[in-house]
Amino acid sequence: MTDVILDIETIPDLDFGRQHMNLDGLEDEDIIRAMTFRFLQQSGSEFPPLNMHKIITISLLRVSNETVSMNTFSIDDQSEKEMLRLFHQEIGDASRLISWNGLVFDIPVIKICSMLHELVAAESLLSIKKNLDLKHQLSMGQTNKIQGLGVFSKQLGSPGKLLDSGKKVWDLFENKSFSQITQYCESDVINTYLVYLNYQVLTQAIDFNEKKKQLQALNEYIQSYNPNHLAILERS
Repeated sequence: MTDVILDIETIPDLDFGRQHMNLDGLEDEDIIRAMTFRFLQQSGSEFPPLNMHKIITISLLRVSNETVSMNTFSIDDQSEKEMLRLFHQEIGDASRLISWNGLVFDIPVIKICSMLHELVAAESLLSIKKNLDLKHQLSMGQTNKIQGLGVFSKQLGSPGKLLDSGKKVWDLFENKSFSQITQYCESDVINTYLVYLNYQVLTQAIDFNEKKKQLQALNEYIQSYNPNHLAILERS
């Protein structure tokens, strides 16, 4: 059984803004500002509609028995289409996809962007039964009545999210700080996995001893993969 914990980072679809919103010739920062202002006028929120996102980072944590591995695809060295192609390839054997708010955001955005690139989706992405959205599950669908991953992670003993808002990713993108975006995306995946481990204890899918083994395997992997992530695990 292979669980894949996932997270994506996005910016507004700048190409659409240039081509269809009369924003051609402007700097990225100005295009984002103009697009978010229009979204605010249309819907009351600056956050783009699901079909107005461009994916710039995808992070995956694969967990099988006590084997752990992480992979991140970044717009820094791959196109959105190539990232998505590799993503579908990577999750082809997944027994389950684990996310935080994934059914509301990550999964539909991935589906929409994949369709726009005429890609064939992995079966696990399309299957509701294979998608576990922890935010949705824990709140019994009342996702507006439970706080975000950052707060929930702190309640479980983690330092929480590296950024207090996903919109800060837009600033990092404008500054071409792609390594920081990768760090942020991966930290969200790790925090989601820690929530998942506790959820498995709650549902008796694993016991405390198994959780300890899984944490040890994660700790050992993170030490070699990116020790900067170890702070997330200090109190888990």
